[in-house]
Amino acid sequence: MTNTSHFAVIRRDMPDRPTLQADVCVVGAGMSGVTCATLLGRHGRTVVLVDACPWVGGQAVGVPIGTIGGLFSCGPDSYLLTTIFATELLEELDQRDAVFYQRSRRARTVNVVYDDVELMRIFERKLRHAGVRMILGGVLAAVEREGRLIRKVRLETRFGPCDVEARAFVDTSGDAALTWLAGLSCRTAIFPIFGTQIVIVEGVNYDHVREPHEVQWEAERLLNERGRDYGLTREKGVIFPLPSRKMAVLNVTHLATPLDPVAFWEAAAPARDEGEQAFQLLAKEYPAAFGQARIRSMGHPGIRQTRSIVGRYMLTAEDVVAGTRFEDAVARVAWPIELHDTASGYRWEPFPDGHVHYVPLRSLIHNEADNLIAAGRCVDADPYALSSIRVMGPCIAMGAAAAEAVDLFLNGIPSLHEVPPTAVQERVRPNLEGQMEWPTEVATRPRASELA
Repeated sequence: MTNTSHFAVIRRDMPDRPTLQADVCVVGAGMSGVTCATLLGRHGRTVVLVDACPWVGGQAVGVPIGTIGGLFSCGPDSYLLTTIFATELLEELDQRDAVFYQRSRRARTVNVVYDDVELMRIFERKLRHAGVRMILGGVLAAVEREGRLIRKVRLETRFGPCDVEARAFVDTSGDAALTWLAGLSCRTAIFPIFGTQIVIVEGVNYDHVREPHEVQWEAERLLNERGRDYGLTREKGVIFPLPSRKMAVLNVTHLATPLDPVAFWEAAAPARDEGEQAFQLLAKEYPAAFGQARIRSMGHPGIRQTRSIVGRYMLTAEDVVAGTRFEDAVARVAWPIELHDTASGYRWEPFPDGHVHYVPLRSLIHNEADNLIAAGRCVDADPYALSSIRVMGPCIAMGAAAAEAVDLFLNGIPSLHEVPPTAVQERVRPNLEGQMEWPTEVATRPRASELA
């Protein structure tokens, strides 16, 4: 017999639309968004972090990208360019034996290969401890604006609609989604820029080689020489080893990433097929390393560059190559120009030893709004400059700078345009001037010239 006390009969009426009040709403929970939200929470600000995906970490976790690029300077004696927040992440990944420091021969710097599950948990703990409220799976439906001030974002979630009202907004969506829905100006490249379907492989055998890099080099050689035979489109795919977890990150595909709800997923399907074919190539042609391996995950298709804001200044390729030190510089970068503008290849222009270029605060602040700032891959830069600063190391630095600018703004400054750059620079000085060596085990490995 059914006990009717165990359930209730309900019927949908007009759904409730709760409104959260906050000092700051950060839209996008990727590397820059997590950094920004955490630091603002530590400043005592009430922060709501929104992301359309049901996980924290954006592409760092959901794709997963698998490597933190751009954290280190270029040259044989690499040091950390960004220390704020980044050192915390590296320390905790190291404590969990979930990180591998790879000296890249091509980029002539140090890449950080990580376990995506561990990184997600680190993000979650830091946000929770900072008091950040999160709305995951929250898709922006509309943005309410009064003149130069954004007032509210309207969200749709699987649990119903929700609004967030805030005094300041940070666009770390990657696609300038907040800016776009607010009706503010955006930039987009006039030529296609390709993304990647990442493949995470586990069960990789590194015991048969002296150094994990040897597995990487042999796998890349096979992919480059035999890829066409297995139906691969992209040339010069790259492999990132994570030997402590017997894992490897395959970054070997290209896919178009149109901002269209149908075309995006139509482009993703063949890229996923190619990712699987790349693994099959390695399993067959390199059985010593990949014969007993298996695919652990193929996450959300990775997106490199789509829309960006129109800021007070557009960073250019000329600025990047010249290493221009702006008066309002808030982040420094040494990553190569890496523009994926063809299906089969990409432009790769590394810099000489010691080269550093900078991101100005003006490129983060939207020219048409007083309480909107961006960080990450949707700041104002031409496609070539953006291809250098969009990697995760600079995204951490930009997220930190955005947090400090917003915190100063909330102290009573009428507009983000009036926040003194010198005050932001003082707070992020370690990211502009420090030369921290990290970690010692990388420094003892062969220099980049010896690995060529």
